[in-house]
Amino acid sequence: MNRWHTILVLLLTLSISLNVYLFFAIFTEKTLSSTLNLTENTEPQPITQPIIRQSDAGQSDSIKLFKNQENDQTTSDHITDREQLLEQANEWLQNKEFAALIPFLQNYLKAHPQDMAFLLIEAKMKVETELLSDAISHYYDLLRSPMTAAQQTEVEQQITKLTQTTITQLERNYSWDILAMFVEPLLQLEPTSRLYILSLATAYAQQLQAGLMENVLGALDYSDPDAQKVRQIVLAQLPAEQATTPEEQTQPPQNEVIARSIPLKQVRDQYLVSGALSGNPVNLLIDTGASITAISEQYFDRLSNRFKINHLGRFTIGTAGGSVMASIYEFRELTLHHVTVQNLPVVVLPMEGISNADGLLGMNFLREFDFKIDQKNALMFIE
Repeated sequence: MNRWHTILVLLLTLSISLNVYLFFAIFTEKTLSSTLNLTENTEPQPITQPIIRQSDAGQSDSIKLFKNQENDQTTSDHITDREQLLEQANEWLQNKEFAALIPFLQNYLKAHPQDMAFLLIEAKMKVETELLSDAISHYYDLLRSPMTAAQQTEVEQQITKLTQTTITQLERNYSWDILAMFVEPLLQLEPTSRLYILSLATAYAQQLQAGLMENVLGALDYSDPDAQKVRQIVLAQLPAEQATTPEEQTQPPQNEVIARSIPLKQVRDQYLVSGALSGNPVNLLIDTGASITAISEQYFDRLSNRFKINHLGRFTIGTAGGSVMASIYEFRELTLHHVTVQNLPVVVLPMEGISNADGLLGMNFLREFDFKIDQKNALMFIE
C-alpha cells in the first residue's frame, strides 16, 4: 500500500510541474510575439505638420532663431528699400523735379513722420519752392524735433547760411523793401538775434521809416555803436534831400552829356532800353518806381540753365497788381551801353501784360549812377 501511495504522489507532483512549465512557456511566447509585432509595425510615418506646437512664450530655441532670422531679413529689406528711396528723393531734389518729389514726400512722411533724413530733404525743397522766410521758419521748427547731433548741426548751418547770405546780397543791392519783408518774420522767431535786429533796422532806416527803425533798435542799448550807425542813415539822408532837388542830383555836367547818353525807344508813355544780362540781349522798360530789376517768366525760361544757378530764394514782391511770391536770381552782370552793375539780383515775374519788353529796369541798378531821362529826345544820361 505504501508503494502505490508513493507512486501516486510522484505522478501528481510531475503533473503539477508540467502544468506550471506549460503555463510559463505559453505566456512567454505570447509576450515575445506581441513585442515582435509592435516592432515590425512601428515604421517612420511622413511628417505632415510641425512636431513642436507651442505658444510664442514657450517656443524652442530653434523656432525662435528661425523667426529672428526672418525678422532680420525683413529689417534688412526695409533698410535697403529706405536707402533706395532716400537716393531717389535726393536725385529729384538735385534735378529740381519737384512735381515728383512733393507728392512722394507727402506720402512717405505721412507714414514716417519722424524720419529726419527725409525731413531735411523736404526742408531743402521748401527753400526752392516756397517763400524763403517760410522755408527758414521750417528749419527753426525742425530744431524742436528729435535728431542726431550731426543733423542738428546741419540745420543750424542751413539757417545761418540762408539768412546771412540773403541779407548781405539784399543790402549790397539796396533792396531795402524786400529785405524788410524777409527779416520781419525771422525776427519774431528769434527776437534776440543781433543780425536780424540790425538788418531790419537798416532796411527801415534806408526807407526813412524812423519810427519802425526805433521800435526794432529798442532791443539793443541806446548807446550800442551799431545801433547809432543805423540812426545816422536817417540823419544823413534828410539834409541831402532838402539841399538839392532830384534834377540837380542826377543832372550830368553839360560838357559830357552827349558822350554818356544811351538811346531809348519810346513805347507810349514809357521808355525801353537795350542791354545785356550776363551776355544775353535784353530789352527793359525803365521803371523808377520798381525797387528791383525784373524779367518776365517767358524770358527767363528761354535762358540757359547755367544762368539759373544762383537762386537767392522766393520773396514777397510788391507789384502794381499787389504782392506776389516770386523767385530772385543773382546774375553775373547787367550792362547798359557804357555802365555795368555786377552780381545784380533780378526777380522773375509773370508779365503777360508787357509787350516789346523782357522786363523792368529797377532802382537796384539805377541808384548806382547819376542819371537823367531826356523824354523829348528819348535819351538817358547816366554816369
